[in-house]
Amino acid sequence: MLVGPAAPVNVACCRGAAGAGNVKIHAMSPLSLNFAPGLETLPAAAQRRLVVTRAALILAEAAGIGLLAGVLDARLPLSTLGLILFLHAVLNALAWLRLRAGGTDSLEVSLQLAVDAASIAALVYLTGGYANPFISLLLVPLILAAVTLPSLHAWGMAAWVGVLYTLLMRYYAPLELQVSQTMAVDLHLTGMWLNFLLTVALVATFAGRLAATLRRRDAELARVREQRLRDDHLFALGLQAASAAHDLATPLASVRITLDELRRDYAGDDELDQPLALLSGQVARLEKVLERLAGVARGRDRHDAPRVALAGWLRRVLEHWGLLWPDARVDLEVSPHAQAIPDDAALEAALVTLLNNAARLSPGEIRVTAAETDGLVAIQVADRGPGLGGGTENSPGWGVGLDIVRAAMDRLGGRLDLANRPGGGVIARLEFPATPGAERA
Repeated sequence: MLVGPAAPVNVACCRGAAGAGNVKIHAMSPLSLNFAPGLETLPAAAQRRLVVTRAALILAEAAGIGLLAGVLDARLPLSTLGLILFLHAVLNALAWLRLRAGGTDSLEVSLQLAVDAASIAALVYLTGGYANPFISLLLVPLILAAVTLPSLHAWGMAAWVGVLYTLLMRYYAPLELQVSQTMAVDLHLTGMWLNFLLTVALVATFAGRLAATLRRRDAELARVREQRLRDDHLFALGLQAASAAHDLATPLASVRITLDELRRDYAGDDELDQPLALLSGQVARLEKVLERLAGVARGRDRHDAPRVALAGWLRRVLEHWGLLWPDARVDLEVSPHAQAIPDDAALEAALVTLLNNAARLSPGEIRVTAAETDGLVAIQVADRGPGLGGGTENSPGWGVGLDIVRAAMDRLGGRLDLANRPGGGVIARLEFPATPGAERA
């Protein structure tokens, strides 16, 4: 299909564009685009795409040979070309078997791509050499190496492809087609046009997909970094809390003993009986908090936590929380179809944090609703504060509180959602699987 200055014209004919546009490049995670030559095993998805790419190239090679021999009546060494196609197919079959056996490392994949490039060069050698406009398909193995292999392998592939192209400039078998010079020029320009379309398809489809993958991974890395910073902060808070719980246990026990003695000494004193009873209740609440901290420190697994009815669990948490916020008013609504949930300290801490924030902003109107749908439990805490646009997240304690709630939801396999409440205020929604180990959709 391509040009030469004389008639009969020695031209390089394309191997066939049909099917070459089906080349697919797997956009790998940027974590694999490292600058070390290691021998790590490539992901199975990447190796499957490489096998599919080789199959598409082999079909394109066969189609090109058929076009030359059947349509343009070119004189071709069909036995040699058939042998090259057969060996290329055998290589692809071996790569598939290696994938079924567990995959290959980056060095072996690099060698496979190098053989792919050699196969393409051999076909080009027998069909006109460097005058063939489709010689640029040698870039396909290089592109695959660049997006799937470490940098050292990609540079090695670039050197190999460059050597093959240089050799084809001097060594090739001319292809004789009985066409006029004008027809030869037209064939060559048509081949360049098809090659341009293939290049556009590669850049638009595969480079765009790779860029999108890189953006997604950058976002994921940013999220992981943020989560790690948050977890480090919470770890430091946890150490301080554990230390505080240990240090407070003894003086709190002394306070409780003293209050019990005072209540016995002043039994029947109307003026002191109620304040002392309130103090005793607060001390009992603090002891329960320390007991919960001790349970968390012992690492009680959520799978081992007893299961309790959602409605009863919420009433118990609200009752204990109300001792710290005696002026707060909470309306509770629980779906009658809700399943039992694990009695998890992390979940209780998350709910208490949301209740504390709501009580700071609107203690007179807090609404708690809970329901279960398709194995997911949703608990909402709604207040009548200034809303998200009114500085809610900047209120005292909200920043650390959010970190605690989000960490608790991550541990439970759930999430936290915040939204403005119609008419003013914020709706904070906790959503998590009712069954430990279940994944949230």
